[in-house]
Formats: sequence, structure tokens, C-alpha cells
Amino acid sequence: MNWNAFFTPLKVGVLVIAGVVAGLSMMVVLSGDYRISADDEKTYYAYLDDVTGLAVRSRVHMAGIPVGTVESIELVGEKARVELSIQGDLTLYEGVEQDGWYINGAVVAKRQATLIGDFYIRVTPGQQGRVLEDGDTIHNVTEAVQPEEMFDQFQEITSDIQQVTETMATVFGGEDAQEILGQMLLDMQVMVSTLNKFVDTNSAQIERLVTDVERLVADATKIGQDISMLTERGADSLDTILRDTEAIVQEVRFIIGQSTTDVQAGLGTMQATLSRLQRTLDSLNYSLHNVQDITEKVNEGEGTVGQLVNNPNIAHSTEQILADSSELLGSVMSLRTVVELRSEYHMSHQQMKTTFGLSLIPSDDKYYMVEFIDDFRGSTTVQTQRVETTDAGADDPVYQETRTTTTDEFKFSLLMGRSRQITDSMRLGGRFGIMESSGGLGAEAQLFPDQQLQLNTDVFDFGAAENPRVRSFGTYRFFQFAYLFGGIDDIFNQERRDYFMGAGVRFDDEDLRTLLMTAGGALPDL
Repeated sequence: MNWNAFFTPLKVGVLVIAGVVAGLSMMVVLSGDYRISADDEKTYYAYLDDVTGLAVRSRVHMAGIPVGTVESIELVGEKARVELSIQGDLTLYEGVEQDGWYINGAVVAKRQATLIGDFYIRVTPGQQGRVLEDGDTIHNVTEAVQPEEMFDQFQEITSDIQQVTETMATVFGGEDAQEILGQMLLDMQVMVSTLNKFVDTNSAQIERLVTDVERLVADATKIGQDISMLTERGADSLDTILRDTEAIVQEVRFIIGQSTTDVQAGLGTMQATLSRLQRTLDSLNYSLHNVQDITEKVNEGEGTVGQLVNNPNIAHSTEQILADSSELLGSVMSLRTVVELRSEYHMSHQQMKTTFGLSLIPSDDKYYMVEFIDDFRGSTTVQTQRVETTDAGADDPVYQETRTTTTDEFKFSLLMGRSRQITDSMRLGGRFGIMESSGGLGAEAQLFPDQQLQLNTDVFDFGAAENPRVRSFGTYRFFQFAYLFGGIDDIFNQERRDYFMGAGVRFDDEDLRTLLMTAGGALPDL
């Protein structure tokens, strides 16, 4: 009896059954929701009165730049304690305590990015006080203005405008006010007329004064020789005085003439200004009357705005829509898109194998992976055919022919994985789906507190050889985005067994996440 022919299928069956049972057991164990924060970031706490719109993985901004995320939200007493995970290289200050407020300290503010309720946390680092350490509390908190507060402020402003309109209408809109303005214009005209008369009267008197002075000078020249010296000196002085007086008279005449023209022009300008002011007041009175009508209709519930303000059902529906939108945005913002590219060298075949992968990670315990593999082995198919021959000399006219065909084409993987944190330094997980264009499943273990070392074992491609293809390898991440790996491929098929090693890069791409969300929203409904 051929014992090898008996035990080989038995071993394969036992291995497959054990793998399936292990995978199913792992998926059942990993059905919970577990999270762990990153160790290279600092954690701070803030207590808010209202966290409506915030969700786990919501953004934390500083100067408009994302610097962290919201890790957890829980109720402590009558306030919501928000756990913030912020870049460790940023320095936050506690501030100087004064009357319950920390002057020049870090400030946490809840802000609304869009009208549909996309809330985020804005952090201001502060300038004075103690430097906040990992796990400290940020004391200064401000919160965004709610929509109902905005409506209350708008109604108070409308009431103030209405009071101003009524006051201005009382002062300028009545017949008494118009009569007063008309009387003012008449009084100004009388004043201008009186001023003109005064100028004319003074001009004649000044001219007579100049004539008298000239006569006095003529008489002074006829005084005797005894006082000739005094007369000459006095004549010189009087001549100077007369010239100065004449210049003053000319200046006074010029000023009076110019002032008369300016006063008349000013009165005309004032009349035009008062006319424009009356028209402006009429327009303002009309506009305020329209505002009063609109406000009354809104208070009575007329129109769309009136229904929004006065109908509580619409307000409740709006709040529900905003809450649902905020929850959806929180889920979208917490989605991670990880791009991976790795190359490995197979020593026995002396060939390179390249893989490009994209992982969608909605939470720390679950991910979806798509991979495209450029494998030097290609795709192998085995066909068995029964051939009938017409050769009369053949011992058997019917024989069986098996053909193995290998084609050079890309392979792909489509996997779903789950994981669970066992201890601070160990995390176990499993995955299943299509693995290199064939069904398969695998298990993984992440070690060390920062999970730098990862061990993987995959079982797939059950029909390509006598035994299923089993691949085991280890990965060591020496940078945040780069890693080295090596292992054994096709362990249980000796003729296909090979050793390999390689390197890869793996990083988060937020732009790709935005592109996927935009492309998903643009697809037409089927």
C-alpha cells in the first residue's frame, strides 16, 4: 500500500480545515470596537459645555493647519471632556491665572467650518505660564455661536432699527418740522440782506474818513516855519499811516466783497444739502417701513423665513439633519487612505516581484485592502484533455493529456482584515478574501509598543501545486513610512519553495481620500 498517497491528501485536508477554523475564530474574536492612540503625539484634555457637531477623529487646527485629531469624547459631570491628540513638537502654555481665566495661555475653541455643521477644534498655543505636558488640561475654552443665538441677535437689531425709524420720522417727518426748516431759511436770507446793507454803509463812511484825513494833511503843510521840522517828521508819519489805512480799506472792501459771494454760495449749498437730506430721510423711512412689514410677517409665520423661525417642527428637522450630516462628516474625516509600494527579490528564481496596494482604514481595528501584483510567476492554469487517436498501431486509442500553461499577467488581491489589541506590546489580526487572484486567508501579529515588528502568514492558491501555497514573512519598520521585510514562499512545495527579501514605503494620503469621496459623490445613481 502506498502510504504517501494516503497521508499527503490527509495532511492537506487537515491543514485547510485548521486554517479555516483559525480564521473564523479570529473573525469572531475581533468583532469588537477597540482603539489606541499614537505614542508619538501628546494628549491634552479640554472641558466644553456643548460638543454638538464634534466626533471622534474630528480635526484639530492651529493657524488653519491640521495638527491633530479628537480621540475621545465623554461626559464628566455636566461637561463634556474632549481628548485631543496633538503633534508632540508643538508647545502649549498654561497661562497666568487671574480671576478664573489663564491670561496669555492656550485656548481651545469649537468652530464651524461650513454651514452644514462641519465642526472642528481650533487651538491657540499661548505665550506665558507653564509649558503644558502630556495629559494636562487646557483651561481656556470658547465655543461657537449657535444658530438660535444669531436669530435672537437679528431680532434685537431689527427692534433697534424700528425705534430709530420712529424717532427720525417724529423729528423730520411732520409738518411742524418742515415749517421750522422753512423759517430757518427765511431767517438766513434776512441775515444776508442785513450784512449787505452793513457793508454798503461802512464803505461810504470809510471813504469820508479818508477824505478828512487828506484835508488834515493839507492843512498841516501850511504850518509856520517854526514847526517845519516837526511838520516834516509828522508828515512822513502821517503819510505812512494814510498808506496803511488805504491798504486796510482796500483789504476790507475785498474781504467784504468775497464774503458776500461766499455767504450767498454757502446758503445755496445749504439749501441743496437740506433738500437731499429730506429725500434721504424719506427713502430711509420707506425702507424701515418695509423692514417693519417683513418683521411682522416673519413673526406671524408667513413665508419660508417665517416658517423656519416659528415652526418648531422645521427647527427640529433642521437640527436632526445637521446632526446626521455632522456624524457622516465625522465618519468620512476619520477614514484613512494608506498607499503602499514594495518590491521583493526571490533568491532561487533571481527575479523581482512588485506590489502596489491601497488600504482604506475606517477604524483602528478594521481595514480593506486592494493590491496589484507584478509577479514573475504569472498565472498558471492546468488543463486535462482526453484525446482519441486514429493511429491503428497505438496500444490505447484513447489517452489523457495534461497541459500546464503559464501566462505573464498582473495579479490582484481584495482583502478584508480585522485586528485586536491584546496587550500594550501585542496586536493580533486576520484577513481573508482574494489573495493574488485566488482565494486565501492569513494571520498577522504586531509586536512592540510602537508595532515596529510585524509577522504574517498567508495560505492561498490551493490548486496550483500538490500542497497549498503557504507564505510566512516578517516586516520591520525603521521609519514612519519605510520598512524592510523577508521570508519564505511556498513552504510545503519543495520544488517551488523560495526565499525572498525586500523593502517598501507606506504612507497616509489625505488628498487621495478627498478624491475618493468626490468621485463617489459624482457617480450617477444606478
